[in-house]
Amino acid sequence: MESPQAKVHANKEAFIEGVDHILSKWTALELAVHNEWGGPDAREKREDVVDEIVEYFDKLASKRQTPEPTDLQELLLDIMAADFEVTLEDGSESEVAKLLCTIFAECKTGNFATVDRLADEREARERSGAVPSAVAQSRRHEQQGGGDEESDSSEDDDGDVSMEE
Repeated sequence: MESPQAKVHANKEAFIEGVDHILSKWTALELAVHNEWGGPDAREKREDVVDEIVEYFDKLASKRQTPEPTDLQELLLDIMAADFEVTLEDGSESEVAKLLCTIFAECKTGNFATVDRLADEREARERSGAVPSAVAQSRRHEQQGGGDEESDSSEDDDGDVSMEE
């Protein structure tokens, strides 16, 4: 006899896929994984992030609670700090949390439009070889033999100077 957990509901399957698509667009996480800020098992940790987020929503759903982006932001900040030793200061966790809450609400009702759009965007990025610009910059820096930062400031693509510690 098949266990009740063996088959995942289509709505949850779409949500899990959507979470993965959203995280693939999150530059901070992709940089952390690419640069192994979480150690050599950073890719596995990224997969664990998907699981942690899905579990967070599962717990709320089982209690019939509505997810709040502000609570999810805290979880995302905690995950990035604990798993990847990253302290976010760009506010990106807010955008990620809002989008995760949106797809959760949509998937719960069987609406997969946003997940489908995210899948299409990801497929287009992968087909074109496009990667988040910060990851591309990191790769170029590695290929040019760059190591530790020698300067306290650097010029970004816009010509603005960003200060680094």
